[in-house]
Amino acid sequence: MCGFSKAWQLSREGMAACNKGDFDKAENNLKTAIELSRCKSKKIHRATMYNNLAVVYLMSGKKNEALSAYDRAVSFLNPDHKGQAALIDRITSKISGLRQEVA
Repeated sequence: MCGFSKAWQLSREGMAACNKGDFDKAENNLKTAIELSRCKSKKIHRATMYNNLAVVYLMSGKKNEALSAYDRAVSFLNPDHKGQAALIDRITSKISGLRQEVA
């Protein structure tokens, strides 16, 4: 099922839920958003949603899941694109710090 506008709506609602401390709702909304965005979104959009999911995992104490989601986010980004390369650097910095915490 595709539904890019619904995906963005769920993503926004998921982050709003996260900000209120409702991590289960946030996680569910973001996972559904990612599924809906698979066929009609640009890779940068999926990277953003996986990054948001990583934030939710991190805030809810799920560090290993956060690492996985951050890795997925980076996998959708293009290191040759100036803006995306900067985002890759920020995310990989988070990944490095988180890996040290988990180890």
